Amino acid sequence: MNRKKIMAILIAALLLLAMAPAYAAEDASFTVTDMAGREVKFDKPVEKAVALTASDCEIIFALGAEEALVGRGEYCDYPAEVFDLPSLGSGANTNIEQIIALEPEVVFLSMMAQTQEQVDQLEKAGVRVVVSDAQDIAGTYTAISLIGQVMGKQAEADKVIADMQAVFDEIKANPIEGDKTIYFEVSPLQWGLWTAGTGTFMNEVAEMMGLKNCFGDVAGWASVSEEQVLERNPDFIMTITMYFGEGPTPEEEIMGRTGWGNVTAVQNGDILNLPNNELSRPAPRLAEGAQMLYDFVVESLAAEALAPAA
Repeated sequence: MNRKKIMAILIAALLLLAMAPAYAAEDASFTVTDMAGREVKFDKPVEKAVALTASDCEIIFALGAEEALVGRGEYCDYPAEVFDLPSLGSGANTNIEQIIALEPEVVFLSMMAQTQEQVDQLEKAGVRVVVSDAQDIAGTYTAISLIGQVMGKQAEADKVIADMQAVFDEIKANPIEGDKTIYFEVSPLQWGLWTAGTGTFMNEVAEMMGLKNCFGDVAGWASVSEEQVLERNPDFIMTITMYFGEGPTPEEEIMGRTGWGNVTAVQNGDILNLPNNELSRPAPRLAEGAQMLYDFVVESLAAEALAPAA
């Protein structure tokens, strides 16, 4: 093939390329609105993240995105694999410099624990911040979906939400009868009693079961007195107090409290301890905790129905 023919072929090829439609690389960028109403832009799904709240850590693991985690908050403790990650503190003790040194693309946090100054420090260093701040079940779904979008795990997030909804729907379809009441003890007597009121996921779980929350007339997470608990005389008590293997168990401690002997839940031994945050974090395990509480109440009522009359 002579030189003129080779040049003609090359020119023809170049002309064909020039006339072919140009296809730009697919744009993977997206924008999310976090739970503080802030718009946060991303060029692509995140590959390096820090989660400062325990619930967000749980969500990331539930989505199968744990390989992207490079650091955690001080109170992130589930699943056990999370302890392999460096602890970066929490609240005022958060190590912002260490977070920046890890070069994450995003930090998930709650404004209940972190400050605007910390957010500003991270963003000034080029680290995106996404606020996740669920208080109820709907908010938990929002947090799961939000984190799923940021991590490129939207399909997985949709499945986690659907699985939770399936558990809740089954409980709602078979409510507990008899106008039974429950008291949620989220802080034990020695630290000052706190409970869950309206607007919390614990209250929602009680309602879906057909139970009446003794403190459904208070808002959010609230401090209460012994006298108030005794006056409202719950049929069931659920505590989330941790037990470290020494002294009375949380159930035994409640059973042995001075003046609590006439409380129906104490008389019947209807006290459930869920110390592993199954029902105390806005995370996928809320469904598991709801099922555990539901099964406990159903089994307790069945046993009492079979017990011989005094």
